[in-house]
Amino acid sequence: MKIKFLDRLLLTIYTFIILLLSLAILVACVAIGVNIIPVSQVNAALHNIQFNWQLLLIASLISLIFIVISFKLLFTRSRPKVLSNALVKHTDLGAIRVSIQALEIMVQKAVRGFNEVKDVRINIITEDDGIKIQLKLFLMPDVVLPEISAAIQKKVKEYVQNYSGILVKEIFIYIDNLLTPQQRSKVQ
Repeated sequence: MKIKFLDRLLLTIYTFIILLLSLAILVACVAIGVNIIPVSQVNAALHNIQFNWQLLLIASLISLIFIVISFKLLFTRSRPKVLSNALVKHTDLGAIRVSIQALEIMVQKAVRGFNEVKDVRINIITEDDGIKIQLKLFLMPDVVLPEISAAIQKKVKEYVQNYSGILVKEIFIYIDNLLTPQQRSKVQ
């Protein structure tokens, strides 16, 4: 379960304050119970407190803050722990975990089959029922972009689905740069 930083900080402070208050109440109860502090002194101290509007306002504000924090922490939804480096596929026989790195290698192998592609950067987004793939391509010049994009999308989808068994929902292609003939000699 992953909790946001603010929620974790609130939970820590809240727990620490409740711990201190609980310890103070416990010590007071034990001290009264073993007669270290006589009950008459406790009664006298309580009667000497002057309940003016300032004390009531401060106590009300502190109570309100604790109520708000309590509701915030109570209704904070915890997200289930997701393995960021693996994708789980469930079958009749059990679960199969495929690492994101393995999927990236599959995508790279599929894309490297195109001579028009000189470099590729891959980002895989995992979802409950499959993956989305983002490709940032560096292509050679004089390439028909719609045709090569459609061919790459089709090949990557087929390759990854056939070899991993994981549904490829979408493939986003971003063409970053077309390499010039001078750059081609440096890359090769």
